[in-house]
Amino acid sequence: MNNLQWSVVVCVYNDEENIAACLQSLKNQTLSTDQYEIIVVDDGSSDQSAEIIKNINGIHYIYQNNQGPSVARNTGIHASKGEFIAFTDSDCEVSKNWLENLICVFSEYASENIAGVGGMQLGHPDDPDFGKSVDQFLCAIGFVGDYVKTHRKIKPVSHNASCNASYRSNILKNIGGFRHDMFPGEDVDLDKRLIDNGYTILFTPNAIVYHHRPKNSTLWKKMLINYGKASAHNLMIHGPFRVIQVLPIIFLILPFILLGLLFKFSAVWIFSIFALCFIAGIYLLKSRQNLSFMRTVQFVFQTVIWFSFGYYQKLIHEVGRANTRFARLSFFLSYVRISIFLGLAVSALGSFTRSTPFFSSA
Repeated sequence: MNNLQWSVVVCVYNDEENIAACLQSLKNQTLSTDQYEIIVVDDGSSDQSAEIIKNINGIHYIYQNNQGPSVARNTGIHASKGEFIAFTDSDCEVSKNWLENLICVFSEYASENIAGVGGMQLGHPDDPDFGKSVDQFLCAIGFVGDYVKTHRKIKPVSHNASCNASYRSNILKNIGGFRHDMFPGEDVDLDKRLIDNGYTILFTPNAIVYHHRPKNSTLWKKMLINYGKASAHNLMIHGPFRVIQVLPIIFLILPFILLGLLFKFSAVWIFSIFALCFIAGIYLLKSRQNLSFMRTVQFVFQTVIWFSFGYYQKLIHEVGRANTRFARLSFFLSYVRISIFLGLAVSALGSFTRSTPFFSSA
């Protein structure tokens, strides 16, 4: 009798450093081994990843020419046999009861409307100090970026990162899996499409993976640029639907807002208020994860600069290659909606300052 309930899909590309530990954590699950399969899709690795994987028993290994993580995940989906499909990354290690805790949520919320369940991602305990600081910062800004969640109970969410996500196989296949030409951000796009089709995505803090963070400034910069590109890509496909998609636009127009305010108020007042707000924001982030003040300032500036750089680089690239009037019009309308919202916010701020004696007398 076939008891297979779960398929776990791991995509790997030149990750000989981490893949063995990842697969060993998957083999050490509390769930009986006859209830799940482990599928590893090698996306054209040129290092020793393939040899390492082949030396581990009980792995369904698939090799493909390099086509990107989204195509690799879809290859794993196509090969899967389980009723549920779970995803983690090759640079992650999962907790021993990871699959059981995902199963518990699907069992407790037995509705077919529940398309997916994801879990908590924590920084890996073996990361260097820089990686641990990145993890603290990601946890601190989780309320904005929605990448690392710190919820303490099961709840509906708009997105679970693909390093710790699971879905009903039939729903995932019916919706077409991951967008093949998109990475990163393909998991955000998938969850958006599921929710738009009436499904619900849940998060549980009990299903935990330990995710290696960027271990130096170069990798951190690369991650921020790629995530900026992903945010812009999703904006162009779906329109604005996440707070983080609006932030680069705010960062771009903020200097002009401050310049405009200088015509009404003294530079000292503007600088003082801006400085107070900035310092208060830094201390808020610092207090959430006990980061040092200077490290928090460093990460904030790096995030603003490199995330925005990737964001606008992607927008400019996509607009430049848009070969139809409709594509350019769709992009333009997305930006108009955001600009109208920000314009109303700025107008409200101006009305407030004009009607407030404190500001009027400045």
